[in-house]
Amino acid sequence: MDLLADIGQEDQLTSAREENRVLLAKVKELTVRVHELNASNAALLAEVEMYRAEFASSKSSSAISDNIEEESKEALVDDGADDFVTAGNGMFASDPAVNLQKMHGISNPLCCSLHPNDTLLATGGADGNLILCRWGVALAPGEESSKKAVDDSIKVSCGAPVICTAFAQGNKGRGCPLVAAGCMDGSVRIIHCGLDLEGSTSRVLHSFKHEKYVKTICWSPSEQLMASASADGTIKLHRVGSVMNMFDGSDADEFSLEIIQSMHFDGPVEAMCFVDNGKSLCCYVRGTSYLTYFDLKDDYKQSKYSLNGKAAIGDRFDDHVSFSVLSLQCSPNGKYVAAATDVARNIIMEAKSDRIVRNLYGHNNDGFSNPKIAWSSSGQYIYGNSQNENCVCVWDVASAAMVKRLEGDGFVRDIYSSSTTDTVATVSFDKTAKVWLNEM
Repeated sequence: MDLLADIGQEDQLTSAREENRVLLAKVKELTVRVHELNASNAALLAEVEMYRAEFASSKSSSAISDNIEEESKEALVDDGADDFVTAGNGMFASDPAVNLQKMHGISNPLCCSLHPNDTLLATGGADGNLILCRWGVALAPGEESSKKAVDDSIKVSCGAPVICTAFAQGNKGRGCPLVAAGCMDGSVRIIHCGLDLEGSTSRVLHSFKHEKYVKTICWSPSEQLMASASADGTIKLHRVGSVMNMFDGSDADEFSLEIIQSMHFDGPVEAMCFVDNGKSLCCYVRGTSYLTYFDLKDDYKQSKYSLNGKAAIGDRFDDHVSFSVLSLQCSPNGKYVAAATDVARNIIMEAKSDRIVRNLYGHNNDGFSNPKIAWSSSGQYIYGNSQNENCVCVWDVASAAMVKRLEGDGFVRDIYSSSTTDTVATVSFDKTAKVWLNEM
């Protein structure tokens, strides 16, 4: 037995452990510094955009001196901000009332949505399934209520990871038992989700495919129109037929799906939403510096509005922005659009206008993040996620200040907010789905 050799090896092991501890501490220190630098960089980029807008405004004014007085008055009067003069009333979802664990087993949930009547939660996961859950069951007394809600859920196989999901909004705002699932393989599946939530009736009614994975899905709030956008640079607009027959007990097989328009772009369609009560469709295409609107009532007439704001119109800076928009949501009153970007900046714009109403900061996002955004039912608050932070950020739109962070245990992958009640659904990478309610 070589005692000295054993002692030497033990000393080396102790030394290696101590060195490893020092290195880990240094990594943590550098990680914090990287986050600080990212935040500082985002602020500097925002300042650059502001200076560009100011420069463009001054050049534009000198170029059209005969109209300078009229232009100056218009720049000073921001009609779009009138709805946000007073601060919010403090009423927004902040209580994690329901915590549904491992709805997709060992896989992470990727997206979520609520039925228009808020009683049914849909989540899509990396396991290739869409889960339909009556989350209200989890509000019953007892520790087993959440488990029962998960166990009673219906699983619908979609054949590929489900990236996005959305419930049909129904005829004239009335909900109907349809939910769409957009998948990694480019397929979109329309699923019947009978309100009785029986496995025999919850099934795929129809499907179609894009060439690449589906980025987002949205339904018109006023009629049975569904739009799907893909990384292949296309938007497909479908009309759903015979949906109302499902309410009177007739056969769901009468369902029909008719494509009424397809749109083709040079880059991936990252985000999309209906505005003006479904009369127009708004979208963002990666690599562009504007939001594109299509008037569905005027032969899909196209209009573009700069993300640089009103001051940049007509100047060379109008064709450049230092960010991409990855999530778009229309306000409950239909007058504004919220855009989540990949540079830790959320933008509130007047719909079908280049007027920027508010810029929201205080969170973290970069080109590798997956920013999401949602409005509160009152339209006074904005919800958004933050990269590398296990929380949902809440902003008061009037003051543009972050008023609360809703803390969780995993990175928030998706956020959905009810348009009628203070109910918010989130899914996160700790394999949980949460439903947040107003803390009374």
